[in-house]
Amino acid sequence: MARQARRVTPEYLEKAALHYLERFATPAANLRRVLLRKVERAAREHETDRAQAALWIEALLDKLAGRGLLDDRLYAEGKAASLRRRGDSARTLRNKLLQKGVAPDLVEGLLDGEEEGSEFAAARALARRRRLGPWRA
Repeated sequence: MARQARRVTPEYLEKAALHYLERFATPAANLRRVLLRKVERAAREHETDRAQAALWIEALLDKLAGRGLLDDRLYAEGKAASLRRRGDSARTLRNKLLQKGVAPDLVEGLLDGEEEGSEFAAARALARRRRLGPWRA
């Protein structure tokens, strides 16, 4: 039997957002999508005002950003560093950050600030991970 969706209140949305942030680093746009999915599910089962819930979500996102719990720049820098260590290219990095909802100007600023050899270092990391060239067995 499927669980019934909970009624959406500002308190419920805050608890859900904090629980999500405990488990995942995320930009504001992605957290907004997660919370809106919860609202949609609740709206199908209960009489939930979607517009009011959207206002609650925006207020909550502002509150979390003010507390320092949501920082798109910090998320983008961390994710970019992680993807670079994995060996992902600048194009892949750009696409993944944009897909998560990081602002395009923030992504471009982050990629413009990279050093010259970062693409080569990423390619080396990828070759090492896949055991290509001199790293093969």
